[in-house]
Amino acid sequence: MPLVETQSSRARAGRLIAVAIPMRLVVDTAVRLFYPFLPEISRGLGITLSQGGLLLALRSAMVFPSPLFGAWSDRHGPRALLTAALLTQAAGLWWLSMVQGLAAAIPPIVLLGLASVAFIPNLQAAIAEHVPFHRRGRVVGIIEFSWAITGLVILPIVGVMMVQHGWQAPLRILAGLSLAVAPLPFLLPRRTRPPAIVTQRSFWQMASAVWRLPSARAAILVNGLIFLASESFFVTYGAWLEQSFGLAPNQIGRVAALLGLAELLASGASSLFIDRLGKRRGVSIGVVAMAVALALLPVLESSLALAVAGMAAFTLAFEWSIVSNISLLSEQAPLARGTVMSLSVVASGITRTASDYLAVTLFERGGMTAAALFGVIGAALAFIVLRRWVQERGAE
Repeated sequence: MPLVETQSSRARAGRLIAVAIPMRLVVDTAVRLFYPFLPEISRGLGITLSQGGLLLALRSAMVFPSPLFGAWSDRHGPRALLTAALLTQAAGLWWLSMVQGLAAAIPPIVLLGLASVAFIPNLQAAIAEHVPFHRRGRVVGIIEFSWAITGLVILPIVGVMMVQHGWQAPLRILAGLSLAVAPLPFLLPRRTRPPAIVTQRSFWQMASAVWRLPSARAAILVNGLIFLASESFFVTYGAWLEQSFGLAPNQIGRVAALLGLAELLASGASSLFIDRLGKRRGVSIGVVAMAVALALLPVLESSLALAVAGMAAFTLAFEWSIVSNISLLSEQAPLARGTVMSLSVVASGITRTASDYLAVTLFERGGMTAAALFGVIGAALAFIVLRRWVQERGAE
């Protein structure tokens, strides 16, 4: 590769990182704050914890339009779509902060679900288009630092704000920040002209073509199973810390900061090593570690320090797995990356919808043991599908 081309590629990657991280920080915070603070938000809305889990399940269920968003992005580029998603998120956050009761919370939760499924996979597809596969793991890993930074820095602040100013305050501030970053997608590089096979095919033809690829289909399923396992932990750990150890929201926020440190380490490790280790092998290691950490969590309930250590181990394994899997997914059908990434969001949304509700219900009936066992099953299935059917690179 000529030196000029290498320098140009690096400059483009730097521009992508600089533009993507502020947007991801805002979007990731809006997604994540519901997990550790679900008990507090549920009380603020005047609903039960199970009803709060139902709202999260409904948010996750908003994945079904995602392939439509992906097909649109494949044809027209992602920039306008990403801006519309950020504006939708702003509206959903502000609206949710103004309502009371389960029925009134449903419309803004729907908006938040649509915003996240329109934004995240299409930003990932945009990154994949402009970064070569042999360096993609590093760039994706750096951008995924935003997820870790959210846990390490922002969620503790959210916890303090909820204690001092009420549960609505963080939502309203995030709504304002969503508006502030909404113009940033237009700083992303323009997409290259899509080939005729993309522009001439309908959405259903594109989705069907992707689904007929065995490796792509399996990789999409693996993504869903990873989230099935992870949601069993993320939707219950706030309630677990509150019920088993008596922690308040600001204290839960400090635990979230420790988990954010684990995420930062995992994202950094993925960005440094996954390209050399191999994406498929790296994801395999991650899902095994997820299963082991989940299985150990109920045993660690006798001590807060041990419980937090186990939570950090699971979080590290999950973040490594999901960051590494983004690059693996992005090369399954290079001509239809938006469609692939969006179909993976549909798969994860279906499994998260099931897990959000079932895990909370299992937790209420059987504690962390029942919820963790559910997650172990999801991680084990992800490993089996990954090793049996997924290739490092799909359709060339």
